[in-house]
Amino acid sequence: MKPAFLVIDKPAGVTSHDVVAAVRAVTGIKKVGHTGTLDPFATGVLPLALGGATRLIQYLDESIKVYDATIQLGSRTDTGDPTGEVIATVDVPEITEERILQVLAGQVGDQMQEPPAYSAVKVDGRPLYSYARKGEVKRAKPRKVTIYDMELTSFIGDQVRVKMSCSRGTYARVLADDIAIALGTAGHLVQLARLRSGPFFLDDALSIEALGEIVAQDAGISWRDVLMSHVKGEDRVKWKPRGDVRDGLIPFLSAPISALSHLPLADVADADAKRIRNGGPPPVPPPGTPVGGRYLVVCGNDLVTIAEAGPKGPKSIRVVPA
Repeated sequence: MKPAFLVIDKPAGVTSHDVVAAVRAVTGIKKVGHTGTLDPFATGVLPLALGGATRLIQYLDESIKVYDATIQLGSRTDTGDPTGEVIATVDVPEITEERILQVLAGQVGDQMQEPPAYSAVKVDGRPLYSYARKGEVKRAKPRKVTIYDMELTSFIGDQVRVKMSCSRGTYARVLADDIAIALGTAGHLVQLARLRSGPFFLDDALSIEALGEIVAQDAGISWRDVLMSHVKGEDRVKWKPRGDVRDGLIPFLSAPISALSHLPLADVADADAKRIRNGGPPPVPPPGTPVGGRYLVVCGNDLVTIAEAGPKGPKSIRVVPA
């Protein structure tokens, strides 16, 4: 199977690793990896790299993330989301929509954000959550993040729903807490859906239900029984042959040149593609490519190599087998 990316609409209640394991099992593709994890309670865009595409993850531009977040005002949990225990309850003052819009506008721009206690950021060689689970207090250095846009989509009762566009590495849980504090109360996330991760959008995602239908030999079986039984060590339902499963996924696959569309292109003929794959130098970079700039060398719709414009000439930095 050629290298490709597959976007799954991850459901709540399963881990990103569970989805990766399921896709690996049903397709028989040994190398499957996600480009950025989603918390178990979160839903939405989970981009998966299949086969040789796992070697291309580092070249993706996922600098823009878009989330649909619902904030529950009046209470704070130790994790900042619905999986944690309530550690504080605070009265919610009378809040107008105008006030919420002012607070959201104040979040837009560059800011320093400290990773939350329940996160995978490492301090002294251990992830923060490992300290938090033992009741130990450890803090990571604040990091610069950028909030590009904050849009209020609904305000009902004590819940504020926001569509947020932000840079990679931004913690929506921290933003939810900051918004609640600015509104004069406490808060935590009760729902989070990722709508976009760089070039990958929810509209292009394969639902977990549809994946189950592609995989199951018989109709009418829940996706959990189809995809998750093997994860739990249970007897699994009958799957279609892996070749049929792969064929069923083809309409949902994204080619590397599409996922890496932020990089300029240099097109070559079949003979040149073969020469480059055998160790030959790539063609000159497209006009305007700076020294150190990267570009794609393609043959039709196939990615041949990712090349870099060096001071002594272009060089391949990631050759993609035919």
